[in-house]
Amino acid sequence: MAGEHPSDTVSPFGTYCAEGWGRIAWGLADRREMSSWLRKRVRGLVARLFRGPYDAEAEGLRFRLYPGANYDDRKILARGRLPERAEHALIAPYLRPGVTFVDIGANVGSYSLDAARRGARVLAIEANPETAERLSYNIAANDLTKVAVEVCAVGPDTGTRALWSAASNCGFATLVEGLANEDGADDWRARRVDVRPLAEVLDAHGIARADVLKVDVEGFEDRALLPYLDMVPADRRPGAILLETNCRDHWRTDCEARLGALGYRAVGVTDDNTVFERAA
Repeated sequence: MAGEHPSDTVSPFGTYCAEGWGRIAWGLADRREMSSWLRKRVRGLVARLFRGPYDAEAEGLRFRLYPGANYDDRKILARGRLPERAEHALIAPYLRPGVTFVDIGANVGSYSLDAARRGARVLAIEANPETAERLSYNIAANDLTKVAVEVCAVGPDTGTRALWSAASNCGFATLVEGLANEDGADDWRARRVDVRPLAEVLDAHGIARADVLKVDVEGFEDRALLPYLDMVPADRRPGAILLETNCRDHWRTDCEARLGALGYRAVGVTDDNTVFERAA
């Protein structure tokens, strides 16, 4: 995976021009009016010819983009904006100076960078080491000093697990092997990664309470989130949680029902995610 899309985390931002044929080609590959079959084939061709990296700004944030290897990078380059705009709008009211935002499944940082520039203290947790390197580059490119990066997966126990990801989209990485197998793609690969409970990770960073929590780990949300919520006192639970819900079929425990039992209510829903707020 890394060999196909090597990272450059050394050259200054601006080294790789994002304008010209590369941006035009990725804009074409992003056209929604094409059938999924055709779009996949156009994307494969564009990925071979214009794999990146490219340096670009989106909504005032700087990113070094590898569109051939990451869905979020493709969207940023093709559209010139952050992906998941509806989700960003839903959690923006909770992000302000003085709060702590914990981003589980941080990918290349679209949420972490946005939270940090709004004044929040940020802990970005990313399991894939190559993706974490690209995340760290993006943090430095934006001169953000209140963001810490933890390279691990979050789960119920300390240990290691197989992290499955595809070369064409390293941002879609999962600890759920069945989810990788059902995709039908032939470029899924597994690697062993460290796994730590959320409470352990927060303690290591001196975080007593995550005010806002994002959990986007492709079907492993229940095992990343619920053990933590069950063990901490009510006053240490996050005030708001952005939870990926589009892979709920792979949960072992219904996160939404459990959150309801703990006093959370859904205050915003998109196609892929739900925002929950804890009753005061």
